Amino acid sequence: MSILNQDDRDVIILASTIRGDVKCVRSTERKCGYIIRPELWFGVVKAGAGRALTNHGIEVRGIYSKPIEITAILHVIKGLEDLSPTTEGVHLVNRLNGVLKQPHSHQDVINALNLIESLRGIKRNTSLAVYPATRREHERGITEYSGIERMDN
Repeated sequence: MSILNQDDRDVIILASTIRGDVKCVRSTERKCGYIIRPELWFGVVKAGAGRALTNHGIEVRGIYSKPIEITAILHVIKGLEDLSPTTEGVHLVNRLNGVLKQPHSHQDVINALNLIESLRGIKRNTSLAVYPATRREHERGITEYSGIERMDN
């Protein structure tokens, strides 16, 4: 006789396959030049994880970035976050979901990165190299970046 029912096993599969972190990538889609947002995702959505999401009214997809969806998933796996392969990332998503807003200016980008760094416990290295801005960035009044602020990938 099994102690856990199928729904419980599905939630454990969900918690053990979900990954999370804050996405910080350069983008031409945004005026500030970056997409910065908390995300949860799956490498592969296993059947049990899909059932757990469906049973809790969440559409099965590979990536979740909307705060309401992230909140729902985090509620389902509450207490099981340590089963995730990216435990620290899932905890960071939990702390920043609904708090971290998409930046609209270069200063907003810097503020967002500072918030993420402070929650991760990263100490900013002020001796990092300074890179010249690209022509487009220079036209917008941005003249240089330190290594931690410029994210080309």
